[in-house]
Amino acid sequence: MNDKLGAIKAILYVISDAAAFLFATPLGLIILVAILIALAAARLWSAVSDRRLAVKAAGEDFGRAAALGAAARELASLLGKAAATLPTIAGVVLALVLVLGIADSSRKVDEYVAGQKRITELSTTLRNLERRYKAVEVRVDDVKDGHIAATLSFFDYKDLKAAPKTQAIDIAGKELFIDAIVCNFDYSSIASGSAINLAIPYRAFSDEVPEAEGVELSLFDTSGLPLMYRRSSDNVYGISSEAYEARLSELMADIRTDESARKEGIVRSLYGDAVHRVAKKGESFTVWVEQSGGLTIKDPAAF
Repeated sequence: MNDKLGAIKAILYVISDAAAFLFATPLGLIILVAILIALAAARLWSAVSDRRLAVKAAGEDFGRAAALGAAARELASLLGKAAATLPTIAGVVLALVLVLGIADSSRKVDEYVAGQKRITELSTTLRNLERRYKAVEVRVDDVKDGHIAATLSFFDYKDLKAAPKTQAIDIAGKELFIDAIVCNFDYSSIASGSAINLAIPYRAFSDEVPEAEGVELSLFDTSGLPLMYRRSSDNVYGISSEAYEARLSELMADIRTDESARKEGIVRSLYGDAVHRVAKKGESFTVWVEQSGGLTIKDPAAF
């Protein structure tokens, strides 16, 4: 049933768009008039040619005056036929107006339904994000000559059985910092009215290497989604994994800049949140993103 309705809508929209183009745009009107003139010219040429052949077959001359007379008679005939078909033309115009109205109403309904679905999916996606995540696991491999060598592991919640993505860093200093961007925002179009905080660890720096010159963390997938925010179909509720991922991509794009945030009605503020630990060779610790936003750092033994 839905497939049939979709096919009917597709045909309706094609007719509607074509009619709107031909009758409501300057270019469309020019094309329509050009077509009518071309058809009339072809009909007049055919009538004049036929008359010329008939006159020559009778052994008479067919001069310019005769040609103009034949063209005038044919043009008068065309105008008479057009006048006779005015009721039919009016009916066609009325039908096109009805088609345009139905198509416009149908599109508005589709847009409303799609908008409501999008808002519901966004709300559900945000509820799925209000959790505590293990984002980064740090293993200090060596502390030597004023440098920290460490291996960072990032966890992909879409495939919990897969080995974590790792990144080796070497940075000057004795104290290692993991920095995050915390985005405090709310969607004006989502009726829940609850503010959401999303923390995204993105850089490592130290007591000697400033944050601006730190090491970028490789905790994003190929499409730019944070690994810790990805979900498998078994780990999302109230929404399909495909829709969750689509809304998550939209969310990440919207909060990335002030311009896109304002366009989507997002109240947005950004601030940094860093956790740190004095590096000791062989030590491991874990950075967690808290449900309320922000980071905490824990030793494995704490769990």
